[in-house]
Amino acid sequence: MLSGAQYVLFAGTSGGMSARVRKITKDILALSQNCLGFTAISTRTRDRLLADAPNLSRYFLLVERPKHPIGKLPDGCHTVLRADHPDLQDLRRRYANHPATEHIQWSRQDVETRLDLSYFRADNPYVFQSRAYSPLVFYATAAYVEKTDKADLFQVLEEDNYFGAETFDFHGKLVSRDLLDSIIELNFLAAYVPWFSESRSINVLDIGAGYGRLAHRMTAACPNVGKYFCTDAVPESTFLSQYYLAFRNVLDRCAVVPLDKVTELRSIPIELAINVHSFTECRGRVVAWWLEELSAIKIPWLFIETDFGLTSRDGYGVRNDFREKIEESGYRLIVQQPKFAQSQILRDHGLYPSEFYLFRRT
Repeated sequence: MLSGAQYVLFAGTSGGMSARVRKITKDILALSQNCLGFTAISTRTRDRLLADAPNLSRYFLLVERPKHPIGKLPDGCHTVLRADHPDLQDLRRRYANHPATEHIQWSRQDVETRLDLSYFRADNPYVFQSRAYSPLVFYATAAYVEKTDKADLFQVLEEDNYFGAETFDFHGKLVSRDLLDSIIELNFLAAYVPWFSESRSINVLDIGAGYGRLAHRMTAACPNVGKYFCTDAVPESTFLSQYYLAFRNVLDRCAVVPLDKVTELRSIPIELAINVHSFTECRGRVVAWWLEELSAIKIPWLFIETDFGLTSRDGYGVRNDFREKIEESGYRLIVQQPKFAQSQILRDHGLYPSEFYLFRRT
């Protein structure tokens, strides 16, 4: 059925459609098949096909649908992870009107609509997971990570599906996007930052740290990380990372820095700044504010990961390049590399392809 078609078009019909409109719709779909190379099937048929043969998902333009979160929750988490918690209310008050909180994404309404505080590791704006991918993409990505993991982190780091992280079994090992992305990122840093794998202690600043994903992974994988500072312009992120890193028992080496305390880091030597997928969610003037802080702290290395190039989001459908702002802040590009550097097919079809940029301060 699929061999002669370039695309599969699936269509549902509304219960309120008249018989005449249904007939017109069917005629249009038939014409599309004949003239444009589409194979038209119903949404019901599509769902049955994918249930029996998930590998056919590449033939469909799937609507992104996050799954209902499942997974383990620690006892008592609901008493803390709630929108009316006094600590979260205090952070919201303190972050209001800060120059770095001029959000185009991550507004208060957006967060309340799309984020369940208890299941903060589920498929949500922090880490998209299976909403647009079949299980085969997860498997291929895990196989790639295991094959290219020169730092041997695949055997060291573990996943446990707490707080709703979507997991699957890879030959007896539980893996998630949280785990796989972290291993790829840490391998990149180990390959290109000279002192990253040395024994001397280093400090790291994560801008847009979210719930503390990479802080948890890096402190588990890299014993030479002395202090990992997490900061974020979203109050819920600061609140969640404080909770999550305490849950993971890594607050002896991690510190959550509220946005209004970031300037206090200027007196602390920090060797590496990290920004994963957050500058591209910010307005250009917000990116400029953060770059001014990096210059004031004098951080020698800057790692940026993005799936939109070095562009800020300055309106709906409006993006502007901020590479010049980075260079004006004293950084020059050392390495640019795809997330899936050793696999062309995964660059196109892997689990959320992205681009890595490593800058050094001159």
